[in-house]
Amino acid sequence: MEEATADAPVDAAATCRAIAADLEELGRDYPQLRRFRADKQLREGGCPIDYEHNCHPPERTGGWTAGVPNPDPDGIWFYIDLWDPNDPAAASSQINTQPVTPPWMIGERRVTFLVLEGDAVTPASAAILEVLERHGMRTQPTP
Repeated sequence: MEEATADAPVDAAATCRAIAADLEELGRDYPQLRRFRADKQLREGGCPIDYEHNCHPPERTGGWTAGVPNPDPDGIWFYIDLWDPNDPAAASSQINTQPVTPPWMIGERRVTFLVLEGDAVTPASAAILEVLERHGMRTQPTP
């Protein structure tokens, strides 16, 4: 993945709508995404994108996976957000402070992408990452 070279302004809502449209197309190749509908998964304003298919309440008692739907063997849950790192509420939000997420950026927006997939599906996470990269996601350079 390329490093981000500039913190250009980005229309987060339009970018999220475009990402969601591309994710809907992945349903052709990934059965766990066949029910994904861009117009249904987007929240007002465009982001975040929050999708679950064949999931159950979390069974674990710690870590970020304890607070999100957990997939059945044929399921998936994922969350994508483009958020302003200068917004104290977004920057301190528990979902945006997970150490498992690299310092991804689209323009001047930070990207949170979390995914859980069942063990009986062909993983879609790499294809989702490719969609994010097509829409400008890059790794933020380390200072």
